[in-house]
Amino acid sequence: MRNPLNRSLWREFKQNLARYLAIMVVMVLMISVVSGFLSVVYSSKDLLYKNQDECNVENGQFAVTQTLNKDTKDKIEDLNLSLYENFYSEQDVNDDTMVRVYKTRKNVNIQSIYEGRLPNKENEIALDRLFAEKNNYKIGDAIKLNKKNIKIVGTIAVPDYTSLIEKNSDLMMDAIHFGVAIVNQDTFDNFKKDNVTYNYSYVLDEKDVNDKQNYDKLNDIRDICTENGYMLTNMMTAEMNQCISFLPNDMGGDIPMIETLFYIILVILAFIFVVISETIIEDQSTVIGTLLASGYTKNELTRHYMALPIIITFLSAVIGNIAGYTLLPTYFTNLYYGSYCLPPLEVKFIPSAFISTTIVPLIFMIVINYLMLSRKLKMAPIRFLRRDTHKNKVRKHINLKRGSFFRRFQIRVILQNKGSYFTLFVGIIFASFIFVFGLIMQPTIDKYMEITKDSVKTEYQYVLKAPVELKKSQRAEKLTFTSLETYYEPANMNLDISFYGLENDSKYYGDVSLPKDKDEVTISYDFAQKMGLKKGDTVTFTNTYTEKDYKFKVYDIYDYRAGFSAYLTRENLNKILKEDKNYYNGYLSNKKLDIDEEYIQSKITKNDVAKIGEQMTESFGQMIPIMTSVSIIIYLVVMYILTKLVIDRNSGNMSFLKVMGYDDKEIKKLYLNATTIVVLVSLIVSAPLSYFTMDRLMKFAFMRFAGYIEIYMPYYLYALVLVLGLLVYSIVSFIINKTIQRIDLGESLKDTE
Repeated sequence: MRNPLNRSLWREFKQNLARYLAIMVVMVLMISVVSGFLSVVYSSKDLLYKNQDECNVENGQFAVTQTLNKDTKDKIEDLNLSLYENFYSEQDVNDDTMVRVYKTRKNVNIQSIYEGRLPNKENEIALDRLFAEKNNYKIGDAIKLNKKNIKIVGTIAVPDYTSLIEKNSDLMMDAIHFGVAIVNQDTFDNFKKDNVTYNYSYVLDEKDVNDKQNYDKLNDIRDICTENGYMLTNMMTAEMNQCISFLPNDMGGDIPMIETLFYIILVILAFIFVVISETIIEDQSTVIGTLLASGYTKNELTRHYMALPIIITFLSAVIGNIAGYTLLPTYFTNLYYGSYCLPPLEVKFIPSAFISTTIVPLIFMIVINYLMLSRKLKMAPIRFLRRDTHKNKVRKHINLKRGSFFRRFQIRVILQNKGSYFTLFVGIIFASFIFVFGLIMQPTIDKYMEITKDSVKTEYQYVLKAPVELKKSQRAEKLTFTSLETYYEPANMNLDISFYGLENDSKYYGDVSLPKDKDEVTISYDFAQKMGLKKGDTVTFTNTYTEKDYKFKVYDIYDYRAGFSAYLTRENLNKILKEDKNYYNGYLSNKKLDIDEEYIQSKITKNDVAKIGEQMTESFGQMIPIMTSVSIIIYLVVMYILTKLVIDRNSGNMSFLKVMGYDDKEIKKLYLNATTIVVLVSLIVSAPLSYFTMDRLMKFAFMRFAGYIEIYMPYYLYALVLVLGLLVYSIVSFIINKTIQRIDLGESLKDTE
């Protein structure tokens, strides 16, 4: 026999159609967004690891100043690994754009064709797909390298450049100014010999090797090279190589953050259902009392009142997943493929994503609603019949003596509906957080770039492979430069720290306090903030090439915000490196120096800083529209539902007030203005609270980011949160005002004892 209680479910749904549809809209929206995001991320992650395996991605690489002879190669391969030539030539497209050109790979880091074909003739080239897109190169176009036009015949993806990072110490990918390309042997041979980097990649015979074992193997390679008279200019494992490791690390950080935001919304929606159910129970208390007295059990009634939230959640999950797998993957694929270099993606059904977007929401709704309803329905039938549905304990009466009648009445409304208002408060806080999350990134990046540009002291900084004297007509300041690593425990990674050995009377760094003791060091502000260091702390640095450790005491913190750096006198740094006191390997200058490219290891200009900001804006800008849209919808739904619930709960009292002669305007002032107070307080609190939460969250999100970015929230954003919230509330207030006008005078005469 069918349960007759089920007949009331459809009636309840129709009577409060706007309320339930609003909740469904939020749930469908969130489930579809999270489902689409997770399906793309997990599918991309599977594709990434599959591509690395099939294309035989390297375990590590090293570069030397000349090609290795056969004897040295044999000794290295005796370490149970395969060694491959992976030479490249860096060719300028224009003043600020460069392409790293490789020969067609056949054994290691094998390229995947995205579109077109591989070059098989002289003066043909295949560009990385992302670089080609960012610079509007099409198949059939020509790109000018080495003052020669080369025809583009295809676009590719290579497993050792899933992130286009020019230098491993760079903070961000830069697909606009840096690209990777493949040419055939003849074209490669045409490039200048002095511009070729003799880079070697190795693949270990044993697959299940941890990072420490791989690093030890790399050190063994280093030892063999140095013993045979070769000088290394670069060495790193795949884990150390940001071009390979940045993407999997970034994917790992996105998933828990998005899921956490999703679960917070679910909890808020679950508690909204709780408030709705409590309102229904209070409204139908006499019916519940009659049913309990007639033989219905508390469990039967609990299941009945749980049915509608569960049905709505289930339908939302079904619709959301369908939309997530059909409509949104294109958006999120473009989001990922706009920053990373991967082969073509096929979005798959992901069981773990289905659990997160369907099973978990149902469990949330079942558990939270069951706990509330089972507690609420424990009361005796007689109490339901008397409409005494509050807790057993006697509430302490708050005596309100001061203020006008209207003010005291509003306070009483807030106290009587504190559960609904608390949920409203939390909902507004969370919606504000999402809104701030969507809008704060652009001013944060702009502020970061402004501070960074101010921190860069010279127009040009040269690091040399060996000391080179300048022409007499050129003026520059000498420095000693080296790079050491330090362990960053929270992210379980090593950070590259640039060490500057400066003159005591440095023209460019005259404001930095240089320690006299060679065991002390001044560190940059970014480095201190990232590591949580202060004056007097001790830091250990490691030279990856020699495995020698250096311990320094923090002498001072220098307000430099363009990266992780440390400062000593040139004399002290030379002593640490066991070099002559007059040794140098770099120049600082405000003018471009005439130095043969053969002797330059790296060159940093102020324009390089602008490139970082350009790429960061490109990466984060696509998230702003979706985050802003979601926050506005949550604002509308939370404010409408909970404000409407307060009105519904007090409709009988409003009817009494109408009988007593109060008009709609006065009733609105008593009830709706009480809600306005709660909304206003919530909005005022939400902006600084969102900033505080965002600051902590972004530190976690950027934990594996090789830099330090401080969240910056300009004052206009605080005002914008308040204005947007009030604008949304004014729409809700207009709708609720119409509801108050429709309350019947006879409502007060119903269900009276």
